[in-house]
Amino acid sequence: MKYPSKFFRKTVASVVFLLSMYRAVVGQDVEAIVKAPVVAANGGVAFSQIINAAAHETVQTPYSYYLTGNLNFHFFGAVNVPLSFAYSNRQFSSRASLPFNRFSIAPSYKWVKVYAGYASLQFSPYTLAGHELFGGGVELTPDNRFKFTAIYGRLKKATEEQDGVEPSYKRMGGGGKVEYAGERFEASINIFKAKDDPSSVAFRQPDSIGVLPQDNLSGGVSLNVKLTEKVRMGAEYGMSAMNRNIRHKDNRRRSVLFDAQGDVALYHAMRYNLAYASPVGNIGATYERVAPNYATSGAYYMLNDFENITANFSTAVKNINISVDGGYQHDNLQGQKNNTTSRMIFSGNLSAVLGQKWNIGANVSNVQSYVHIRDIYDQVTQTNEFQNLDTLEYTQVNLTSSVNVAYVLQSTERQRQSLSAGFMYQRAAERQEYSAYSGNNIYNGTLVYQYAHLPSKWNASASINYNYNRMPDAFTGTVGYNLSVQKTFWEAFRCAFNATYSNMTGNEGNTANIFNLRITGGYTLLKKHNFNLSLATVANSDNVRKAVQYSANLAYGYSFGITVARKDRKLTATGNF
Repeated sequence: MKYPSKFFRKTVASVVFLLSMYRAVVGQDVEAIVKAPVVAANGGVAFSQIINAAAHETVQTPYSYYLTGNLNFHFFGAVNVPLSFAYSNRQFSSRASLPFNRFSIAPSYKWVKVYAGYASLQFSPYTLAGHELFGGGVELTPDNRFKFTAIYGRLKKATEEQDGVEPSYKRMGGGGKVEYAGERFEASINIFKAKDDPSSVAFRQPDSIGVLPQDNLSGGVSLNVKLTEKVRMGAEYGMSAMNRNIRHKDNRRRSVLFDAQGDVALYHAMRYNLAYASPVGNIGATYERVAPNYATSGAYYMLNDFENITANFSTAVKNINISVDGGYQHDNLQGQKNNTTSRMIFSGNLSAVLGQKWNIGANVSNVQSYVHIRDIYDQVTQTNEFQNLDTLEYTQVNLTSSVNVAYVLQSTERQRQSLSAGFMYQRAAERQEYSAYSGNNIYNGTLVYQYAHLPSKWNASASINYNYNRMPDAFTGTVGYNLSVQKTFWEAFRCAFNATYSNMTGNEGNTANIFNLRITGGYTLLKKHNFNLSLATVANSDNVRKAVQYSANLAYGYSFGITVARKDRKLTATGNF
């Protein structure tokens, strides 16, 4: 007699468990479930083709297509099963850690949600911070206070050693998080584990590659307390144990939770914040410290080795909103680096609505960074204070200010006209102790006019943009003109025309001209078939060469929905296929 497979037995056991849980927990909803449709499905599929061509040149990708789709099932008004997929004929480099063609499903039933395929969750910025993985997970929310989350899967594929391709080990990981949200306080605790498989890739020369298998165990706790009706306090702590080399032979000393053999380090991170709602406005302060070299396998990028202190204030007076932020940040917390950077941050925002026609906004921010290069050899061998002016220390200044003004010229049932203008100034400079400022000054101005004729369903806009960048030994100036017209016919057919021309000049007489012309059209058939066509051409020329490129995009989208209802013990299907 052939017994069922282990996977089959586990599947049957899971189904029986869910059914028993349904009878015990949601028996009171049987009547609502019986009256609900047996199944309701909706979704869509889209197919897009792109053709590229160029005059007197060869295009790297002359043709490509994209196919995407989504489907959602809703059973008995209680169980949701969403599906999605994406596919393309484009060939992506194997350097990418995540594939483009993917599949995901996230069915839910009452307070139970399951993840399968490609998914990403956010536990904490110090543990699992949105890193996508291929696997499965579950999210349980039995009531409004408690939430349980668990996920496990593959974070990285194994990539073999090739010329021009960075190899990588297969990495598996997972973790869980428990959250509680009450009236007076909120708390959570999470843990995340990720480990490379040293046998997943066979390197020809392992020691010369510089890529080592790693093991990581991280965890974090957070707490937010409502001290009074106007005062709130929050704290978050993260810890990460990282083993950067688990390629060893002694399997007897390996641990399932964490491999302590090899290059092991323990890192800490913390964040505190305080908020007070005063009669004059909201006041807050934040302190954050992340240890040097802090890393977690649950994040694509981790900023570490810094201490940050910030404060903010915001208030509203009638139709005027004001907010101010300021802070101080520095790195090299343990004096391990030759460079020490510190900076002051300040920003202010103002927005005002004056009457029914004027809308004004202004912003200013000033970021100053101080860098001290601590080179012991240069300090010991220095014979005078002017010897190392280019390497000792400097201050970097980034000043940004902007003003935006919008005015409504006309607003009636037939016509609408508006005019808006914006100006932005940015200064990026460096200063040393015995030298003056030097850097870039950037000016940008924009003027936009918009018109809409509501009965005929067409609108147009025209804009002028000018950008001027002044550098110590050069400058560039760019002026651009844009015209856009859109029209809708018969509620189903729409078209648009867009033309852009820009001219760039430099101090050495270099000029460049770019002309972009685009025509698009879309048609909707029976409210579920969507056809879109786009034709574009780009012509650019400078003092050396001229080039013209053409592109066409033809896309089709189809959406559908169907409902299977139960009437007098008979199934009746309705839909919009």
